[in-house]
Amino acid sequence: MRLSFAKFEGWLWFFPLAYLLHIVEEVRGVGVVPGINVSLNVFLVLSTAVLLLMTGGIFLAQRFGFPHFMSVCLGATVFLNGLSHVIRSLVYGAYDAGVISGSVIFVPLGLATLISLRNSMRWQRYIVGLLAGVIIQGIALVFAA
Repeated sequence: MRLSFAKFEGWLWFFPLAYLLHIVEEVRGVGVVPGINVSLNVFLVLSTAVLLLMTGGIFLAQRFGFPHFMSVCLGATVFLNGLSHVIRSLVYGAYDAGVISGSVIFVPLGLATLISLRNSMRWQRYIVGLLAGVIIQGIALVFAA
């Protein structure tokens, strides 16, 4: 019997923990070019709002029975976020705040989640979850620019 770690209900709680670690690293990049081009206060407000939305979404997903869908959304979001940090570091040839947690935590967490759940859902629902993650990451990039 092969168990998939992303199918465990508690798996979703790794995402807020990973995000907290990512915020700690990203604080170094606020106002630094290339970096997060918002004030520290705005960054903390936005990050807190995202953390609250993520936590609320996880509660709702567990309460109303869509934890796999939420996992795919969050998995795609963190995977793309981590990948964007790696790409920015390569493009600028310098440290991009968030690249360490992005490459060491976000990319593996997102990829493992997406791979683990790819055969556990109808493909249409899986694709919608992926698209939601792409949209969420796109919004995050707009706010960080």
